[in-house]
Amino acid sequence: MAGLWWKWSEYAVPESVDIGNVYDGIASGLSGAGYTGVNHGADVHGSKGNFLVAVVFLFISNRNFWQIIAAGGGGSEAEAQGYLNEVQTIINNLRFL
Repeated sequence: MAGLWWKWSEYAVPESVDIGNVYDGIASGLSGAGYTGVNHGADVHGSKGNFLVAVVFLFISNRNFWQIIAAGGGGSEAEAQGYLNEVQTIINNLRFL
């Protein structure tokens, strides 16, 4: 049985970058973490295990966005939560020059 899990939070884009740089960093992080088929446009997404994981940022105002991470697929809730946490860690560890 397939399921969809997600988490969301507010995200402030650092002053030195734009949201495109954030998407680029996430795409690189997903590829480095073993996700396949990583692609980004309006979102960034990739596959791992039985899941497709996607991240999208929805504009609020100024440099603030809603960050939404979703994992959909045929695995367990525990697996999905693991992927959500893994992607959140990738985002939390982004560093920009």
